[in-house]
Amino acid sequence: MYDLFQQAALQTRLKIPIIYGIDAVHGHNNVFGATIFPHNIGLGCTRNPDLIQQAARITAEEVSGTGIDWTFAPCIATVRDERWGRTYEGFGETPELSVSMAEASVLGISRNKFI
Repeated sequence: MYDLFQQAALQTRLKIPIIYGIDAVHGHNNVFGATIFPHNIGLGCTRNPDLIQQAARITAEEVSGTGIDWTFAPCIATVRDERWGRTYEGFGETPELSVSMAEASVLGISRNKFI
């Protein structure tokens, strides 16, 4: 799909390439066979930065493998109010936990071409 969109964009008069982004906060879940990881709230419960880094690296490799140049990941949030509908995207409610998990997530995803 992405390749077709890019080909069409490059055949226009101005030949401006597109930048296509995908939401891959816990895996490249729009692709059949890709690895899906628990939401960040679940990964934060592990308190294991090495695991978070490994999951982010796998996600980055799978997104990169499909030719997509940009992902809306990692999500770095310190969730303090459950009324926010996306609390599961944060690693937890303490800044200390968010900092350690965020660092691991950024390191894992940046080992590929997107950052």
